[in-house]
Amino acid sequence: MREILPGSILSHIQYGYQKVPKKVKSQCPSCSKTSEFVLKANFYQVNKTGLFAEANCSECKKPAVFVIMLNDDSIHQKEEAGLYIYDPLATNGPLDQIQGNKRIPQDLVRSFRSALNVSQSKDNSATAVMSKRVLESVLKNFNGDQSSGQSLSEQFDQLPKNVDLSKPIQALSHLVHPKSAFYEMLELEREIDDETAGLLIELLEGLIEYLYVLPEKIESLQERIEKKY
Repeated sequence: MREILPGSILSHIQYGYQKVPKKVKSQCPSCSKTSEFVLKANFYQVNKTGLFAEANCSECKKPAVFVIMLNDDSIHQKEEAGLYIYDPLATNGPLDQIQGNKRIPQDLVRSFRSALNVSQSKDNSATAVMSKRVLESVLKNFNGDQSSGQSLSEQFDQLPKNVDLSKPIQALSHLVHPKSAFYEMLELEREIDDETAGLLIELLEGLIEYLYVLPEKIESLQERIEKKY
C-alpha cells in the first residue's frame, strides 16, 4: 500500500462528519504514469476503520484499488480521511527503488537482490558475503579502477574525492533563487496547484532525510555494529 498525500487529493465528498477523497492524482500502479482517479467508494461495506474504493486510471484506463482510512478521532475532529492506493511495487521497498533507477549499475542491483534474498532465508553467512559484494560494487562504481587492490577502508576514504555529496544541496540553491518561479511560488507571488504542492512536500521530505535522517541512521547503525564486536 502507498499513501496518497493530501496535496494530491483534488476533491472530496462528505461522509457523515468526515471529508472523504473523491478525485485524486497519483502514480498508476499499472502504467506508472501520474494520472487522475475518480473514486467510487462502497459505502455499504464500511466499517469503523475504513472502506474500499475503486477507480480507473485516466491514462491507461485500468482499475486501481484504494483504501480510505477512518477513525474515531478524525470523525470527532472533522478531519479528512487518510487515503492509500494498492501498489504491488510499493511492497518491494528499497529493491524497487533501485531497480527503476537507470543510474544504478545492474551488477549492484543483482548483488543487492541476492543480499536481500539470502537475508530473508536467514542465511547469515551468505548475507555477510553478499553485503560485502554490494559494498564493493558501490565503491567500484564511483572510484573506478583506481580502487583495485585497495581494502574496503581505503576505498571508502577515496569515495568523497570521486562523488560530489554536496551536489543535491547546491541544486536547491538554484531552485530557490529570488528570480525563479519556485521562489515566487513560496512567496505567494505565483499560484501553486495540487500537483506542485505534493512535489513540494516530497522535496521537504527528501531534504530532511538527506540532512538529518540518513546521517543519523548510518551513525546509529555503525555504533550498534561496533558494540556487537
